[in-house]
Amino acid sequence: ILGVVIVESGWGSILPTVIIASLMHGGPAAKSGRLNIGDQIMTVNGTSLVGLPLSTCQSIIK
Repeated sequence: ILGVVIVESGWGSILPTVIIASLMHGGPAAKSGRLNIGDQIMTVNGTSLVGLPLSTCQSIIK
């Protein structure tokens, strides 16, 4: 478990992707210090998340 909650970027976003809504205190993502609430996640391990449904993005991130 990475300890992140992601949501769709929503209307008005330049690129339809997912953003970090929260980080679990003490979780791996928070401990890394490289992710922040509001960050857009564009790719994961070379796979683009742009335009994908939230459920697909969640599966890729797991």
